Amino acid sequence: MEKQELIEGIRRGDSAIIKRIYQDYHQAIVHLVESNSGTADDAHDVFQEGLVVLYQKVKEPDFTLSSQFLTYFYAICRNIWSNRLRKKSGREVSLKKEAEDQLVADDLPILEHTEQFFLYRKMFLRLGEDCQKVLRLFLRKVDMATITVQMGYSSINYTKKRKFKCKEKLVRLIKADPVFQELTEK
Repeated sequence: MEKQELIEGIRRGDSAIIKRIYQDYHQAIVHLVESNSGTADDAHDVFQEGLVVLYQKVKEPDFTLSSQFLTYFYAICRNIWSNRLRKKSGREVSLKKEAEDQLVADDLPILEHTEQFFLYRKMFLRLGEDCQKVLRLFLRKVDMATITVQMGYSSINYTKKRKFKCKEKLVRLIKADPVFQELTEK
């Protein structure tokens, strides 16, 4: 879904768009919060608050979104979580492996990388269990003979063919997603 469709849907209060945002981006916020001393409940709260802030922003008459949707929304939620941690601890807080609090030009590559990862992850989870397991083993650099035994396949050649087919399917799913089109337009 294109970012302008998302923005217009938020402006209209379209529940289908809100549901889609939740489906596509909630896990990114859970990962952000949980990897920075938070819980799933904290992440849900941050996500909800992020939607409220986003709604307020898109209602402004001069609002334009110059970055990708996830980049912007992630930055909002990141700032919300950072502020909560700061208030809780009473001192400056730095979130792990992330850019500074303000979204500046230097932050865009980091956030774009995050978008790519979550697109990959979303499509990976759409693969069958068998494909996921084969690709996980392959990505862990497990040798083909071991993968063949673990998966119960008949030969190393079949394992190689299966891995190729799974990888091919993952690439097709990624390329078919509108987010991929947005990421490659840059």
